[in-house]
Amino acid sequence: MSSFETGLHHLDDDEEQPFGNTLAYEEPSRPVALWHGGADLGLLGLRLMLGGLVGVHGAQRVFGWFGGHGLGDFAKSLQQAGFKYTDILASALGYAELGGAVLLILGLFTPLAAAAVLVVVGNSIILQWNGGLNAYEVAASLAGAAFAVQFCGPGRISLDRGLPWYRHALAYGTSLFSLAVIAVAALQLLLHN
Repeated sequence: MSSFETGLHHLDDDEEQPFGNTLAYEEPSRPVALWHGGADLGLLGLRLMLGGLVGVHGAQRVFGWFGGHGLGDFAKSLQQAGFKYTDILASALGYAELGGAVLLILGLFTPLAAAAVLVVVGNSIILQWNGGLNAYEVAASLAGAAFAVQFCGPGRISLDRGLPWYRHALAYGTSLFSLAVIAVAALQLLLHN
């Protein structure tokens, strides 16, 4: 039976392979980009925008700055939304939001900062879900930006540069994203009526 009939062809040891020694699954070597300034600048802009917006909102909740009403009113709004232990929860969410924003701007502990923002805006999305897209579109946009930073990392223009979570953004991003999802679920299941 010929190789044409079976679709198989076996090479003898002294026969040269028709396409060299490259296996079908090997990728050809190509130069690796050592630095991509556009991506780093884009990530800096994303971090500054996200951290700035979330930080102003956190300062409104915690300190009453920028037209906000402080932790007391935030606790009352959480109580009206059906949460328990609102004094503790208001402090925890407010400081997580403000602290996460500051860390995002600095590019320090970025996966943890993005996870903190995801917990806050994730709960906000759930609470505003029945109001339609107009009610939660800003929170969803912030969640998308936090998700992107969580998995892309902070970029080279950051204080995280050279730290383990900078070099392994996917691994740290995945684990802290999982924790953020668990935290959102726990807040909704355990502290929300």
